[in-house]
Amino acid sequence: MLTNPTILGQIVVNGMSLSSIYILVALGFTLLFGIMRVVNFAHGEFAMLGGFAMYYLYAVFSLPWVAAILLAPLAVAIPALFLEWLVFRWFYQKMFQSMIGLLGLSIVMIYSALLTWDAFERNIPAAFDGILRFAGVILPIDRLVTIGVSALALGAFYFLMVHTRIGLAMRAAAQDVEIAGTQGIDTRKIYRVAFFVAILLAALAGALYGQVYAVSPFMGERPLFVAFIVVILGGMGSIPGAALGGLILGFTESFLGTFYGGSVASYASFGAVILLLIFRPWGLLGKPE
Repeated sequence: MLTNPTILGQIVVNGMSLSSIYILVALGFTLLFGIMRVVNFAHGEFAMLGGFAMYYLYAVFSLPWVAAILLAPLAVAIPALFLEWLVFRWFYQKMFQSMIGLLGLSIVMIYSALLTWDAFERNIPAAFDGILRFAGVILPIDRLVTIGVSALALGAFYFLMVHTRIGLAMRAAAQDVEIAGTQGIDTRKIYRVAFFVAILLAALAGALYGQVYAVSPFMGERPLFVAFIVVILGGMGSIPGAALGGLILGFTESFLGTFYGGSVASYASFGAVILLLIFRPWGLLGKPE
């Protein structure tokens, strides 16, 4: 059955599209942990807000899809800077305190969304509903667009982290925040920039995820679980590890979900995490601390 080009193409395209969304979610999560040592339990809720922003901009206000996918993450990340000032900054470099405090923030955000939008799911209309045929393989255009948008976002993130001064400063702060401060790096500014980038990635992932599935106040639960699985697989605080973990999880879910169903895929994902925590708790590309 795996030699069937149609099924094989579907597995590969679904795996790549899922992986790209998972990597976006996990990069934001691991960026906050790697630089600020914050375990952001509210990360999924920022993805949820990204889904709602995309729904309103594209489905309600009828903006062009390209404009909506560009504006939706910004519509979440810019106001989120107020939450950074009000809540997040008090938990920087306080890993265990951040778990409790941001779990509370997650609950507040979920039920605020529930009061605002009720519990009903909303569907974002498909912007691209055609298919491409290549060498006997059927390629859904919407999944290809998801892969393309994610690839552009990941490329921009790589350029920011590797080829800019602020990316260098973020990497220095992730290595040792005190030494970075003594070298003249404004750590408060770096924290705000890293927070903004992390929320921007989460909201973009939510906007893409909402088009594949549906938008509701409870949709952030899945992205949060995904972020945890991916960063544990790759290694907490490791950006290359987040990319590797996202690829592993996306293709595992696509393959197992196609042949054995979603329950088996979830079972395998969490089983792999448990085994990894037993035998290599610092992850595939992480470092023991």
